[in-house]
Parts: sequence; structure tokens; C-alpha cells
Amino acid sequence: MSSWRSLLTLLILPACVGELSDPRGLGPSDGPSEVPDAPDDSSAAADDAMQAANASLFDVARKYFPGSEPAGGPKRLARLTRTQLDLTTKALLPDYFEGSALLALPRDPLQTNYEYSDNLGFNAANFTPYTQWVQAIAARVQARPTAFVSCTDDACLAQQARRFVTRAFRHDAPEETLQRFAEQFVSSKAEVGLEAAAGELVELSLSSPHFVFRNELTTRLTPAQQLQHLTYTLADAPPEALGLSVTQALDADALRQAVDKVLATPQAREKLMRFFLAWLEVREANEFTIATDVFPEFTPTLVSAMLEETRAFLTHQLGKVSPRLKDVTQSTESFVSKAMATIYGTKGSDQLVQLDPKQRLGIFTQPAVIASHSGPTTTRLVKRGVFFTRKVMCLPLGLPPAGADTTVPTTPNASERQRIESVTTAASCKGCHNFINPFGFMQENYDPIGRFRTLDEGIPIDPRISVDFLDEGPLTTASPVDALRALTGSLRFQQCFARQLFRFYMGRDEQEGDDPTLRQMFFGFANGDQQDIVTMLRTLAGAPSFSRRAEVP
Repeated sequence: MSSWRSLLTLLILPACVGELSDPRGLGPSDGPSEVPDAPDDSSAAADDAMQAANASLFDVARKYFPGSEPAGGPKRLARLTRTQLDLTTKALLPDYFEGSALLALPRDPLQTNYEYSDNLGFNAANFTPYTQWVQAIAARVQARPTAFVSCTDDACLAQQARRFVTRAFRHDAPEETLQRFAEQFVSSKAEVGLEAAAGELVELSLSSPHFVFRNELTTRLTPAQQLQHLTYTLADAPPEALGLSVTQALDADALRQAVDKVLATPQAREKLMRFFLAWLEVREANEFTIATDVFPEFTPTLVSAMLEETRAFLTHQLGKVSPRLKDVTQSTESFVSKAMATIYGTKGSDQLVQLDPKQRLGIFTQPAVIASHSGPTTTRLVKRGVFFTRKVMCLPLGLPPAGADTTVPTTPNASERQRIESVTTAASCKGCHNFINPFGFMQENYDPIGRFRTLDEGIPIDPRISVDFLDEGPLTTASPVDALRALTGSLRFQQCFARQLFRFYMGRDEQEGDDPTLRQMFFGFANGDQQDIVTMLRTLAGAPSFSRRAEVP
């Protein structure tokens, strides 16, 4: 390679520490100056409309999301996730894309099973794999550049280089940067030849912070930044891959049209699938902790069938024009293959089949979800309860008291429920276990691999629960199906779903300034028990604060 090689480290190393600065003006800070925000009274108007439509529900929305002053999220550099790197590179270089970043790069640190923006960056584990992945793509371009450049004269080459770099940087780079890349390409061609220069251009572009990061460092995002924020948030793909481009500011109508277009794409539905798998913490095939010496039927074939069932079920439900959460959480149908027949105690079928409505209700009773929170040898009742407390109902949960013995006793002739009750009745434990235990108890009818059962070590299972933390009032149920139907129909569950969806899509926790948006998301979702997931995403992307950024205190 030519002198371009020495520029790669200068370009990408600043990104490792979360900064985009470059003495040659390659940082997005060279872009358009910030425009002060105009006063925003849309939140107050939305509150008035919600209160007029359903005052009691609005009061609940206010309770969960009380903040009144809308504000954008913190300024940040958002590194593309591995999925986003794949979709972006494939759209940019379809003739040369091979080898997924999902396989080439190690998984980034997760936060509550989500890819939070603050945890994405470059480090000792992924820096070299990324550069090697980029170099492999560049090498393929160098080997057959005819699909990359279609001319040989300098003027044409400079024009094609500018066009490529503009696309690679998603229309978010200053003019001088584009000019510098074009001039360097022509110069390099004269020095090392067209083939090597083409490979170098690709390598340098894909190693640039402009490509790897999305710039959200201004108070008001530019049109190009706003559009890529929209498409990456909703579909993990660049605007180009979804047939969108921007040449001017997006007014309200254009923004609504863009949101609707993105939400209708297969990429958006695929991201929705990824959200559900992350929210439910469904494990990958090699991540389950079930002990196969205790459960020999838990074979790779069965694991694959479990995961395929959940994916097929979600694909079916989320592929609808207006998918509803109720159809995911309260359906009594699923795809039961021959490999899954023994788990369900029914005949196998590749078609959607009716399950026993006294035993199964929606996604939370699917074996892949159940087994993801079980093991190695028991149901791990407390673990199941903690998952439900934190991720499904968003109830407050602290750490165990200092010095607390968290070992489950091996009391003979006792059920798992009885063992847990014997060690969690102390006053110091009740604060958390009043939430945790009912969610674990209600799932005890499902063994560690998801089979329905009525006995635990020969002792009748007691799935009865009583809770008093729902907006609808105290709840007492005697079966897992009754408990799940009531819980997933509750307002507390629905507000938690709004939070979880926000966290996954925005790549961060919610803040007080997000309350007006979350309030609207929850209200529109719960009003009339619509539970329309796409409408909730539309509300998120259409919020005025979606394209604003605020300073972190």
C-alpha cells in the first residue's frame, strides 16, 4: 500500500476513545453550525389531547412518566453495531461484501442484554479484527476493481471517488474532506496503479470515523444526520439501503413519510425481531446452561428446534401490518415441529397449531424462553423471577443484603417453591422477594426445558400467586396461564414494554427529558388496549426530541 496506509491509524484511533478529531478536517465537527432550538409546546398540546381522550389512563401515564420538559438525548458518537456494519457495507459495496462483521468481530458488551451506545467503541479485542475485516474487503476491490470504478481518466476517477466517499460517509462530511479523498485517490493511482489505489480508497473510507460512527454531537441534527439516525434506529440500516436520500431539511410531512417508509421495510421488521429476542434474553444455541446429564433429551437438535419455533412464531406475529403485543404474549398457537412434539405432548407440525390453552399462553410459555432462564438442573425459580421483575414489569429491585446467604437449601421432600419460601421470608429479603417470588412461583409448572408438569420431585406444584402492585388492583391467580393473561394485560406491563423498546432502539436508558415521549408512546399503546407495536415506534421516531441532543450535566 502507499502513503494512505499511514493515515489509517490517525483516522481510526481517535474513534477508540470516543472522539472524532483530525488535523486534516476529517471530523464531523467541521459540518454545519448548530441552529438554536425553537420553543417546543407540542408536549403540552399532546398532554391536553391525551387527557381529553382518556383522563384515567392519562393519570397512569403521568404516574409512570411524570417529566414535563422534553429534551433530546445526550450528545454522542454512536458507533455502528456489528449488524449495522453489515447492512451498511453491503449497501455500499454489494459486489464485494463477504464475511459478516457478526462473525469477524467479537460481541460488544451488553447492558441488560441491549447494545448501548456508550458501550460501543474500539478496544484491544475488536480493533484488529475490524481492520482485518476492512482489509479483506479492500483486497477484493483491488483484485477486481471494474465493479468499483468504470473509467481511467483523472477527472472521472476524482468524480467517482467523491461519489463513493459521499455515500460511505452518508452525506455527512464537509466539502474539503470529499475533495481531499478525491485528490488522494488520483494521486495514489499515479503512484501505485488503479487497482491498488481503489483498494486503498475503500480501506481508508471504511476505517474513517465518518463511516464507523454516526455523529450526534450537535444540538440539532443536520438533515443527513437526522435521516441516518432515523433509519439506523428503526432498521439498523443506512438510508441508502432503504431507498431514502436527503437533500434538504425534513419538514413534518416528509419526516412522517420517511418514518412510515422505514417501518414498512423488511429490515425494520428484522430489527423488531432482534428487539424481542434481546428483551426476552433468548440464548444462542451454545449459551444454554441446561445440564445434559440430567436432561439428556436436551440435544442440539432440540435446542435448534426450540429456537426455530420462537423465531417462526415471532416472524408470524411481527410480520403483520399492525402487529400487537397481545398477539405475542397471549396467543395459544405456535409452530410445533416433530422435534418439539415431546416437549408439548402433542403431534408435530410445521404449521401453526393450537396448543392446550390451560397450559400455554404466548411467548413466555415457549420452551426457548423458559430454558433461557433455567438450569443447569433446576428451574432456577429466583432467576426466572428476577428476569420478570426487571425486564417484564420494570419493578424496583436492589441487591441482596450484605452477607445474605443466597444458596438454595437442598431440603429433602420439598418442592422448589417450598425451599425458596423457607429462606426468603426474613424482613431483609421481603422487599425484593415480594416481587421476585410470585413471578417465579407462577412458572413452576414448566420444568427447566419447558415441559408442562404438575409435580416437582413428586410434590404437587403450587402456582398460586397474589400481588398488589398492579394499577388494576390486587391480583390472585391459581395457574400460570391466568397469571400471565392478567400480568401481560396490565398497565404496569405495558409501561415497562414502552421503556424496554425505548432502551433497545435508542441505545441508552431513558432520562427525565424523555418522559413526554414515553408518556405518548405508552398512552397510544394502552388506550383502547390497542397494543400496536409499530404505532409505538412511529410515536418514538416522530417525537420532536428525537432529532435533538442536549449537553450531559
